[in-house]
Amino acid sequence: WVTYNDKAPEDDVKALGDLVGKTQYTLMSPVKEQAGAIMLTAWGKQVAVDSAKDPRVDQFFAKYVQGPQTPEPGAACTGGMGDQ
Repeated sequence: WVTYNDKAPEDDVKALGDLVGKTQYTLMSPVKEQAGAIMLTAWGKQVAVDSAKDPRVDQFFAKYVQGPQTPEPGAACTGGMGDQ
């Protein structure tokens, strides 16, 4: 799950949106109250970065998208509801 606040540069939000759009089992949303500009979260793992160009972004995706910490690998993440 990629979240961002108003401190995240618009170009970074777009770049991360493109990455999430082509990566299964990921989602992205704004979280105004978070401390870091960009937060990457995956089942008990989390890292804050200031830029989409930070190498930890690709490392995080490679290690944690359907990684060993995933409680139900391959499970669909559909049917959720929420308000914005």
